[in-house]
Amino acid sequence: MITAFGYFTIALAFLLTVYGLIAACWGVMQKSQPWIESARLALLMIFPLITVGLIVMLGLLIGDRFDVAYVSSVISQDMPPYLKLTALWGGQSGSLLFWNWLLAGFCALFIFRKWQDDFVFLPWVLIVMFVTLGFFLSLNVFLEIPFERLWHFPDGTRLLSVFQPFGAQSLVPSDGQGLNPLLRHPGMIWHPPALYLGFVGFIIPFSLAIASLVTGRHDRQWLAIARPWTLVTWVFLTLGLVLGMRWAYDVLGWGGYWGWDPVEVAALMPWLSATALLHTAFLQKRRGGFKRWNTALGLLTFVLVLFGTFITRSGVLSSVHSFAASDIGLPMFYYLSLVTLGSLGLIIHRWPSLHVEYEPEFKFSREVLVLFSNLVLLSILMVCFLGVIYPIISELLTDTQVTVGPAWYKRINGPLFTLNLFLLGVCPLAGWGGTKIFKLRKQLVVLGPLSLLLPLAAWLYGDVRNAYALVAVWLAGASGLVILGECTHTVFVLNRQQPGKALKALVVPFQAKRRYYGGLLVHLGIVLMSVGIIGIEGLQEETQVTLALGESVTLSQYRFEFTGLENYQSQDSRNITETVITVFRNDSPVGVLYPQRDFYPGLGMAITHPGLISNLSRDLYAILIDWRPVSQDEATFRIYINPLTNWLWIGTGVLTLGVITALWPKPAGKGGKAHRPK
Repeated sequence: MITAFGYFTIALAFLLTVYGLIAACWGVMQKSQPWIESARLALLMIFPLITVGLIVMLGLLIGDRFDVAYVSSVISQDMPPYLKLTALWGGQSGSLLFWNWLLAGFCALFIFRKWQDDFVFLPWVLIVMFVTLGFFLSLNVFLEIPFERLWHFPDGTRLLSVFQPFGAQSLVPSDGQGLNPLLRHPGMIWHPPALYLGFVGFIIPFSLAIASLVTGRHDRQWLAIARPWTLVTWVFLTLGLVLGMRWAYDVLGWGGYWGWDPVEVAALMPWLSATALLHTAFLQKRRGGFKRWNTALGLLTFVLVLFGTFITRSGVLSSVHSFAASDIGLPMFYYLSLVTLGSLGLIIHRWPSLHVEYEPEFKFSREVLVLFSNLVLLSILMVCFLGVIYPIISELLTDTQVTVGPAWYKRINGPLFTLNLFLLGVCPLAGWGGTKIFKLRKQLVVLGPLSLLLPLAAWLYGDVRNAYALVAVWLAGASGLVILGECTHTVFVLNRQQPGKALKALVVPFQAKRRYYGGLLVHLGIVLMSVGIIGIEGLQEETQVTLALGESVTLSQYRFEFTGLENYQSQDSRNITETVITVFRNDSPVGVLYPQRDFYPGLGMAITHPGLISNLSRDLYAILIDWRPVSQDEATFRIYINPLTNWLWIGTGVLTLGVITALWPKPAGKGGKAHRPK
């Protein structure tokens, strides 16, 4: 009965989307505010209905209702309660329910306030939201139903259905299959929710962009409304990507955190376009131009979200991150095609009216540098898109799926990322409208020699001889110095003007111009993240070796000695093989690594848990590849030295702090301009 109730809530939510769509369309045709308000209220009611269905699903998971097909496919009795909760997004139908809940929540939060009667965007925003919600809810209602139960007939036939078929009896397995071992990691508690929030939130700028095109209103209003929502969604997507990188680093055992997997790349693409959108949105706010850029990027970002969702859920590409092939692939392809072609047709129709009020002159200015940065980001996006669709095209043409490897992405995107890092450091030096280079001689005289210290240290103490890595380290150091100089310049000047009030000098600039300094912190976070990426891409060292007990191998300045091996069975029936590696540097002990492998007999899967010793300068990382019986005491390891890895995680924290700073509301009655002394 409870399963039927859960299904009823999402079915009713779907019917409300149909009603809301009709009401909004009728309100537009009749110019009737009551019908539009009725559609708005219908949208507000969808979220609580899906919430009830979500709570029912969580109750089924916690209550071990193995007669429910989804429950039996993702949990087992030996799983702890927190894993049973995260199993909600461990399978196709449950994750779609969670997706719909987040999507409905974003839409409800956006239209919750009472809009003004003359707000012409609202009806079209509602229509776009209803179409999107209606499509994804229809998948849960008709194709991927999370509340289906297992039934069997006297002749042995089995059936999945929400309601009891005539003559059938409930089938209740004694235990479930259990969650995929790859997903039994604390990172899976936060990675999918953050990533989903970073996807569904782009419905706001997309619907506003569509509304502006349909209504012919091309002023800054839609972008001003969309900007904070875009920024919040962007930081969630950033966190989702980084949490996924941490999960890969801890679980997948390939020695890194980014493998250029098709699903990883598909999730990166909307991040790239959204980053470009945030830049040009700021330019439009300041200068009044770039309307075509912003409208196109607002549409493109959500189209890329749908494309990534299609790649992940349709099963067209094989990936450790994707769901198995299902019946939703074809409907998603049709919906993606409809949205893409509709958006393209609409922007082509309105292209002449998106006239440019302001065109920057080609000179050393922030406007030009930001546009160059956007071109670099979009170039990276194009490379990623070609890499993702190439296997699909090759399979269609040759009936053989040929994948694009990491080397291809790195060879093309590496120089592009390096160029963007250069622009990140140069941009704060340029002024709005243009700056003459000779005016920067004081900054360059100071920053030039200082920026060489980091690559020099890498050469002398890090034994780095890779020219590309040294250039990247230099650019990261120079960019960081420029950004820190921008952050501290005002602080030093104010402290000179008011001696003894250092704390006030530190706080006042951030209070007066939070968006500016928040943006600088975001850029500083990107630089720090780049340091972590440079470390693992350009400075990583690795070796694979087979060692007997007591033997050791030397890598760089470290000696790794194999000192123990133990095989045992855990309480949840895992067969665990744990090894011990003692690490020495100059014959002094540094720490101990515990690489292990867990084998799940019921699923026939083995999961690698790397051993890790981590600090700000480098990670020592070991993976157990294979081992022989205890009588021989021999094992094969892959050992990595990953320099600067922790700066990726630290940079993510700084970036998040910057977004919070930029969005933090000013105290009531305290407007004002930034204190930025010359």
